[in-house]
Amino acid sequence: MPNKVSLLGPIVLKKSMRKILVFLSITLITACAAETESMSSYYPEYVGGYFYLAEDMALFEVDEHNYSFFENTLVSQSDCCASGKRIALLPKGTKIQIRDILRYIQFTNDCNEAIGSVLVNGRHLDFEYFINCNYQGVKPVEDLPWKREL
Repeated sequence: MPNKVSLLGPIVLKKSMRKILVFLSITLITACAAETESMSSYYPEYVGGYFYLAEDMALFEVDEHNYSFFENTLVSQSDCCASGKRIALLPKGTKIQIRDILRYIQFTNDCNEAIGSVLVNGRHLDFEYFINCNYQGVKPVEDLPWKREL
């Protein structure tokens, strides 16, 4: 007959493995969670209120929502890399509203995006505008494609 100590070994091992798996799961979930913070203080001349586009832009419904705040994205009309369904072409001078510039951090992505809206065919559509990704701290962009006045 096996002694009680030898029978407890597998049970203790199972409990230890369970604790390790729970710890690893919590660590992984925490690491995967996106962190978001406002960067508006770095862009006071580009945030808060209404602006006018300083160049021709386009509004696209994005087909990938991996790191998106909204389903629509604002891009330069000359941008070769826009993917998704085009909603509207927005000529220079189109009035837009910029509410915030957000920094999101997830895994190795540390990116800034402007959050705003535009009136298209009588509907206010929310959008995001990709500004940049940073890998060595905060590096505000000096020139964004909208101005308070043209």
